[in-house]
Amino acid sequence: MKKIISLLLGSIFAIIFTASVANSAANEVRVAFFLEWATPNQEAKVKKVFDDALGVPVKWTNFATGGEMTEAMLSGDIDISYSQGLTPFVNAVNAKAPIKLVDIAVLYGMGGTTCVVSNASGITKANAAQLEGKKVAVPLGTMADYVFRETMKAVGADASKMTVVDMVPEDGSAAVQNGDVAMACLFGGKSIENALKAGTRMLTVDEAKAAGIAGIDITSVTNKFLKENPGMVRTFVEITHEYNAKFNSGKSDMNTIAKDAAMDLAGTKKQMGGFEFPDAATMKSKYMNKGGILMNYLNVMGKMFATSENPALKNYSKVVTTKYLP
Repeated sequence: MKKIISLLLGSIFAIIFTASVANSAANEVRVAFFLEWATPNQEAKVKKVFDDALGVPVKWTNFATGGEMTEAMLSGDIDISYSQGLTPFVNAVNAKAPIKLVDIAVLYGMGGTTCVVSNASGITKANAAQLEGKKVAVPLGTMADYVFRETMKAVGADASKMTVVDMVPEDGSAAVQNGDVAMACLFGGKSIENALKAGTRMLTVDEAKAAGIAGIDITSVTNKFLKENPGMVRTFVEITHEYNAKFNSGKSDMNTIAKDAAMDLAGTKKQMGGFEFPDAATMKSKYMNKGGILMNYLNVMGKMFATSENPALKNYSKVVTTKYLP
């Protein structure tokens, strides 16, 4: 009996030790995120749930665009990019960046990413071709860039004939208000709200949906961090899904999320009302599987943003994994 107990204790110790090593290889976890982009796991962020579960400090840094997230990952300053746009991810992997998609962060309509045309310009979707020859603000290489291209197709305007100025959403919003551009394509609650003080959505949320324009943000991780800290990545994703489920059941601490997103409560509820946070089973069966929605988006965007120097990948499944999903 003593021998059996000894063996059992030894096995339990080995399991605990293995789990501890898996979650303690790194001294800290550095995560990129967006302000004005409220998500359920920000409650876990504020309440230090990630820190407690991972056993190390989690350092969250906000960025203006998903492209900046990629740059920080490549420079070694960020391990995990949370809610990175699918467009900047595609651009990164087309350029052979050593990162991998491990989770879908949020699905959203054009309430969270849109194009706002200046009221002073007199341009609407009915005469959208008048944008040709004019300045428009677009944060290049982001989901707003994708929305810009797709919106122009939907309204019959030639994007190649416009003078596109690369601006982060906050600056694009100001440019619309100041009359410096005829239109700005942007994301983020406050940026869109401010732009709408002097402009109107080129397409309403319903019109954009009818045109097949939608957004997917993902969670990407550097290959190096994945290799060295697989347990930490799995834990990060599991906690995120736990708080997604909490939000889906109406139990999130919305005040905490709003404050951390640098938004007011009403704006946060409105924004998140247009977001979807699918569970792991749905991701595996509908989005991240072969022929799934996410994989189709990757192929379409990959070709859309491909260049001669950075051609589209032949197989995007190589940069996507479901092994870290709950």
